[in-house]
Amino acid sequence: MVNAAPFTRFTAPGMLSRNIVPLRRMATKRAKKTDVVSPSSAELRKAVEAIAIQPKSGKITLLTRKLFNVLLAVAQQADESGDTYRALLSDIVANSAFDSNDTALVKEHLRRMVSVQVEWSTGTSSQKPGRKWGISTLIADAEILEDPTTRRVWVEFSFAPKIKKKLLDPVQYARLSLQFQSQLRSSAGLALYEICVRYLTNPSHLTMRETWEWWRPILSGTPDTEAGDEAKREYKYFKRDYLRPAIAEVNAVTNIFVELVEHREGRRVAEIQFRVTERKQPMLALDEHPNVFDSTLVDRMVKIGIPLKEAQTLYADSEENRIRAALQMTEQRMRSTTLPPVRSAAALFKDALKKGYAPPVEALPTAANGAPARVGATGASAADDLKARLLSEFSAYRRKEARALYDEQGEEEREVARQTFEESVLPELGSHMRDDWRKRGLDSKLAETSFFDWLARKTWGEPTDGDLLAFTLSQSRAA
Repeated sequence: MVNAAPFTRFTAPGMLSRNIVPLRRMATKRAKKTDVVSPSSAELRKAVEAIAIQPKSGKITLLTRKLFNVLLAVAQQADESGDTYRALLSDIVANSAFDSNDTALVKEHLRRMVSVQVEWSTGTSSQKPGRKWGISTLIADAEILEDPTTRRVWVEFSFAPKIKKKLLDPVQYARLSLQFQSQLRSSAGLALYEICVRYLTNPSHLTMRETWEWWRPILSGTPDTEAGDEAKREYKYFKRDYLRPAIAEVNAVTNIFVELVEHREGRRVAEIQFRVTERKQPMLALDEHPNVFDSTLVDRMVKIGIPLKEAQTLYADSEENRIRAALQMTEQRMRSTTLPPVRSAAALFKDALKKGYAPPVEALPTAANGAPARVGATGASAADDLKARLLSEFSAYRRKEARALYDEQGEEEREVARQTFEESVLPELGSHMRDDWRKRGLDSKLAETSFFDWLARKTWGEPTDGDLLAFTLSQSRAA
């Protein structure tokens, strides 16, 4: 039996203590089943009501959404009906240990999950007869505790009674892969994946059609009341900041292919939906034991001078891909022997993270143990030549896409892009390139190519095998 050694409890506002099942009773009922549950390899049946959720207070981050899905998978695999469920901390956090900082990461997101209010619906704004609406927190309460005998650490949690049955025994649901979830690095990408998977088997292969304003809080995870400047809520910014990156990410790492469908009223985009098709080709090998949290990123932030608590907050509030990119850029800058010393690595990192100008981290192929994969000599030359040609064609395509994105922006945004390129990229290019840029700007073919290559990487990241596959398929369909 598990005794409540050191523990932390988080309870949703308004939840009475009598609704929380005593720990001893829960442990007796569930110990055998939950000890062997592996949420990382599970397939989640996610109720349609829980997919297109709109935050009404507080932000739903990428990690919050991932953790919620893992907890749902654990609860759905439990052998008996009950009120409380549990998962090993080691199944949630990479390199977890109860006395380490990893616990703080889980605590922060459990706090959010018992305080963030979301609207539950069937995934459409239309008010049709028989549809239901509700508001709730993601979970009702949670605890973190250690088994004094095995020294294993558990995360225990429960759901609000009103929504529990819908979540754990859904009538209508989408089948989600938690392995694909682990590969997605943005909240918008994960939200889009969840929505689109639901419509994969529909005859039309089309998602619901809604105003782009309706989609914005669902994909961004941010309530309209916290969206900021009205100008930032124009469609072109939503498309640039959320739609394009999310679609590219889903197409790169999951088993579905998503296309944006815009519906216009005159010249204005009024409504949007997505066309979803299944990817028939086999996907790249995925990590068999993905984790929700990567605590090594927090450790790296601390090493460059960011206080632990601030590092944990930055990790909780930011997309992992942007954190990795900003860390890599800062660490490389600190190691440079040709540039002036960095006055404040922490300030450089936070500025890069906030403004998003750090070049994306290149995704290298990995072996099953996480080490860089080795490429055999046999056939490598021919394969490399083929991939080089494909990369060249894909790069030309990406530059056109980046040019279209650039042309859609206002002059102020274009000026920011040019200035960022000039400050963060141009110094590393040759003197000839710098002179050409300063004299002719984008009128120089050489400078134009470098600029839009950079803008494409900044927007969509380095091309992955999934990107190249999607590009090949799209070219085949066009032909």
